[in-house]
Amino acid sequence: MNYSFNKYLQRIPWYEFCRFITNECQRMNKTIYVFVLFLLHLSLAAQTDTLVTHTNKISCTVIKIQTDSIKYRLVNSKELLHISKKEVDKIIYKNGKSFSIKEDIRLKHIEGVSNFNDVVTSFTPDDTLHTIKISELQVPFNYELSGQKKYLEKRYAQLRIQAAMQGANLIYIPNQKALLTEGSTDSTMTQLLGIGYSSEKLSADTLEKIIGDKNNFTATHQWYLQEGKSDVYQLYFNGVLIIDEIIETDEKVTITGELKGFPKVSAFRLISISEKFFTINFIMNGTLYNVQVDL
Repeated sequence: MNYSFNKYLQRIPWYEFCRFITNECQRMNKTIYVFVLFLLHLSLAAQTDTLVTHTNKISCTVIKIQTDSIKYRLVNSKELLHISKKEVDKIIYKNGKSFSIKEDIRLKHIEGVSNFNDVVTSFTPDDTLHTIKISELQVPFNYELSGQKKYLEKRYAQLRIQAAMQGANLIYIPNQKALLTEGSTDSTMTQLLGIGYSSEKLSADTLEKIIGDKNNFTATHQWYLQEGKSDVYQLYFNGVLIIDEIIETDEKVTITGELKGFPKVSAFRLISISEKFFTINFIMNGTLYNVQVDL
């Protein structure tokens, strides 16, 4: 048997056999190499942000969302790039959260501070068409820190909270030099400005139909924002609202009456009507209050 096997080996063209073995090893190495690259790609993708444009996706690190563009760096690159907001649909951050840049925004019903994250931030003036201007908003701004993504995200979140407290479901961010990519920038800017708008028109008739003849209601939650501050505080509120009159003027609904705990205040603005409660706000001694009233 050994003799026959040796004869068989002698008949094999050894150069072909060696080439076959070499090719097989190379093929296996390529497969392993491609597989490693694939795993590396997945790992990097999970650790980066993604710009979703109209035509493709860009894996990168988002540095700053500005008035007219977005600053970013590609993976393993130190070069600072920017892309126009008009070319981007949304940003998907590495933690899974997304930030919509689309012009075809969808405005949601805002009940109050509880769903402030549903307030839409827009940099496009046309998004405010067919809406009602609610109030001008501002939060403290530090130009030196504005290059940090988390810092700017927090400032936008504070603007959304202020907007929700006043019944706005859209914030338009006007051009501000400290947020521009090109041209002169303003490093002395100390306030980030926004304008709150609402796509919902409240009416006195709607509230009157819901409450009927009842004029005494329990107020259960209270939020307040002190003048010159950017953080909102919440308190459980065991109050009573007594309604005297509901007045509608200039796209605004005002409730006159008495709210237990606030004897100096007799007029309250209606900012939201929901299935189980309505929300009012008012200002006293420079502090903005937002109160939830149960139906």
